[in-house]
Amino acid sequence: IGQWLTEHPVIEKISFTGGVETGKKVMASAAGSTLKEVTMELGGKSPLIICEDADLNRAADIAVMANFFSSGQVCTNGTRVFVPKSRLADFEKAVVERVQRIRIGDPMAEDTNFGPLTNFPHMEKVLSFIESGKQQGAKVLIGGGRATEGELANGAYVLPTVFSDCTDQMAIVQEEIFGPVMSILSYETEEEVIQRANDTTFGLAA
Repeated sequence: IGQWLTEHPVIEKISFTGGVETGKKVMASAAGSTLKEVTMELGGKSPLIICEDADLNRAADIAVMANFFSSGQVCTNGTRVFVPKSRLADFEKAVVERVQRIRIGDPMAEDTNFGPLTNFPHMEKVLSFIESGKQQGAKVLIGGGRATEGELANGAYVLPTVFSDCTDQMAIVQEEIFGPVMSILSYETEEEVIQRANDTTFGLAA
């Protein structure tokens, strides 16, 4: 039905939300038929910059929410968290303390605030990114795998995962994971962090 919509002469505008590769196909199809107006909301790899004078407790609250809301399945998640080198250890400690309080389980249960991923194939994709981070030298501060306790083993649950010692070239830093994976990166100057925050092929959110 997607191709039918993009090519039908009566339809004048297409709005698409999804992955980059599918978005390219939608745009090409719409342009190849009747030059429809197209609006895209595609993937993201948004930076979250913690400044030198930031309230670290507040910053940690925001970072955890920005990464693990909807189990990380939000394309504007602030998954690249830049922290001043001088405050890195304190920030990491604050984040880990908050992640430890996340309640994983059935999203319909009132005491749950972290549910499963959309399906098992997507879970495997997210787990492959986590393994890539480990292999490329990032340090797992918490999480780092599938949730297997009790009934969680029957679902597509991935533990909220926080990586430290990340570099800009790692796959977990450059590619959209669409899962509960936070990458913490240290920086020293404002000019440096602005340049690195913009070092991405995505442009969905700043």
